[in-house]
Amino acid sequence: MALIEQWRSKRSVVVDGLVALAGGAFGLGALIPGMIPPATQGTLSAPRENWENPVRSRIMSTLNRSPGIHFRELQRRLDAANGTLRHHLDVLIAEKSVTTMSVNGRTCYYAGAPAQVEILIGTGVTDDARAASMLPVGLSELQQAVVARLTRSDVPGSQAALARDLGRSRSAVHSAIGVLRTRGIVSDRELRLADHLSGLRTSRLEYNWLDLRVELA
Repeated sequence: MALIEQWRSKRSVVVDGLVALAGGAFGLGALIPGMIPPATQGTLSAPRENWENPVRSRIMSTLNRSPGIHFRELQRRLDAANGTLRHHLDVLIAEKSVTTMSVNGRTCYYAGAPAQVEILIGTGVTDDARAASMLPVGLSELQQAVVARLTRSDVPGSQAALARDLGRSRSAVHSAIGVLRTRGIVSDRELRLADHLSGLRTSRLEYNWLDLRVELA
């Protein structure tokens, strides 16, 4: 996000400088604002660090820490009324400070674009839909349990061992891992998290279910 702001800032300075020169030379200072659109018009907005509205400030702070969480989880964390939260999200989405993506049938919310989430930097992924799928959001309970288990250092040696650890059938675990591999969350070759999620437990990102003691029937 910092790179976007830096680029926009430099571009704005250059354009403003040209406008000033043109205005001074031709006396067009009063006309230029109406003739030339702002340098940032039509660009993707990056989340600001400071927000005048306290609710929007808390929304952005939460989404920066937990990119991709769904509405009910965001509402729970903020302890906000349904209508109030939806109103402020609509404003943030309209000004392109918040992005929504459908992941596994759930609407997930991001501060800025999913491809700009810190743990995805260096992966080469620029498509927001693919980036969103590579984050551990919109998961079923079993998929969450698999990811949580794989964040630990003592990773099971096989899917059968993982199934025993979770108290689930091998077929159910096999299916869950298949989905996680398709999404790029679990490695294709080994029973481990993908490289960009290798430090998930110690990351500044917060996914509250990682520390849950998952009990599956």
